[in-house]
Amino acid sequence: MRGLKLAALGTLAALACAGLATAQSASAPAAVATPAPDWRETWAYNTGMQAVVYGFPMVKNVTVRYGMVEKPVGQASMPLNTWFHSRRAQDSTDKLHSSVTSDLLYSAAWYDLRKEPLVVTAPDDGGLYYSVQFMEMNSDIFDYIGTRETGGKAGSWLLVGPDWQGEVPTGIAGVIRSPTPTGMLLLRIVFADRTKLEATHRRQDATGIARLSQWLMGEKVPETYRDVLDPARPGTSLLPFFATLNRGLTENQPPASDKALIAQFATVGIGPGMSDDFSKLDPATFRGLQRAMVDGQAFLRQVSVAGGNTRIVNHWAYGQANWGRTAKTNDFLTRSANQSFSGMQEHWVEEVTKLRAHHDGTGELLDGSKASYTIHFTRDQIPQAKAFWSVAVYDQDYDLVENPIGRYSLGSVDKAMRYDKDGGLTLYLQAEAPTRKFQANWLPIPHGPFNLFLRAYLPGQSLVEQSYVPPAVRKMP
Repeated sequence: MRGLKLAALGTLAALACAGLATAQSASAPAAVATPAPDWRETWAYNTGMQAVVYGFPMVKNVTVRYGMVEKPVGQASMPLNTWFHSRRAQDSTDKLHSSVTSDLLYSAAWYDLRKEPLVVTAPDDGGLYYSVQFMEMNSDIFDYIGTRETGGKAGSWLLVGPDWQGEVPTGIAGVIRSPTPTGMLLLRIVFADRTKLEATHRRQDATGIARLSQWLMGEKVPETYRDVLDPARPGTSLLPFFATLNRGLTENQPPASDKALIAQFATVGIGPGMSDDFSKLDPATFRGLQRAMVDGQAFLRQVSVAGGNTRIVNHWAYGQANWGRTAKTNDFLTRSANQSFSGMQEHWVEEVTKLRAHHDGTGELLDGSKASYTIHFTRDQIPQAKAFWSVAVYDQDYDLVENPIGRYSLGSVDKAMRYDKDGGLTLYLQAEAPTRKFQANWLPIPHGPFNLFLRAYLPGQSLVEQSYVPPAVRKMP
């Protein structure tokens, strides 16, 4: 997922937010902000904006989990502690707003460790890339099983909660401790041929989850529990974003390192153990939080489209080097805007390096209603990746784009692509089909705004170090 960002699979329409903060002209005199009539409104607004930046991943994950477990709204439907395996590659019908890729098969599971640990079992990789990604509820990644991290070897790993103390049974390859008692597992398996997925399905089925007590007894009892936190909804809550945040932070207590921030949030009724009924707030505080709930999410969209605080080369924004590890440096803005808002979670850069483009080589926003484009890789610019690389197209909601040939990406797994005589490669990004000569390298785009993701799984060192220079996206004459 830029990341799930899911990977897989429920709707996030309730969280989609529109609008960008208007940039002030550099030549205009500095505006003097008009203070709110009550200082409490200003304080609540400023604190609420910080709470949106801090808590957006929690709100998003509580909402997505509900839409996959308790009230399934997409193709994914599963109890807690149970894999859901997508048997097909993702496509434009998956409205996840999470930048999913069609280059591999996803499986997802929401875990709950509050009663007992879980045992996660994975098969040998069989020479094809796979990874099990462990995501805590704030969207950071805290461990992997798979081709890179564990050498693709078969085994069973014990997943435990933050406070678990106990004996590790024999037959366990390692212990993985989750920072939050609940979270998500994402399994990604590459396939050699999009039309022949049987072998990939067998590998999905060989990946298991079991409660420790059942694993020790060799039992296979299907889980049925689907009761998870309900996200607050507009119309049923005065401040649905903050109500959902309070519920999520109560279930998944913030770390001690965030103590100062949590104390500040509490002054306006936000945080673990706080009520999700805001009707008793004083009017000024309520107004401030109401504004922050809207402006905060619009701000995250603005940062996401701009690429965030990252290295930008030829108007491609590198995924930040701390993706998946943002809490270690208290980089909550990256965690929310560039890791969660435009995706859901993000890989460590040594697992997958990603570059996103919202702009062409001149700095104009990509728009298929205004132009067609090319991306020309010289021989030396073709991305180096031990697993695979691809370029994928997304609409402004970060969903795959419907097109007449069902093609959502092009890359190293596409054997029909035509390379130049000198070893280079040109991709043609058009809303309408090109002439027959160029159709093998045609990457369809929408009649409107879009963005691109260049992914490299098990990337070469130049990509990890961000010294690789991607080709600019050029308008066609």
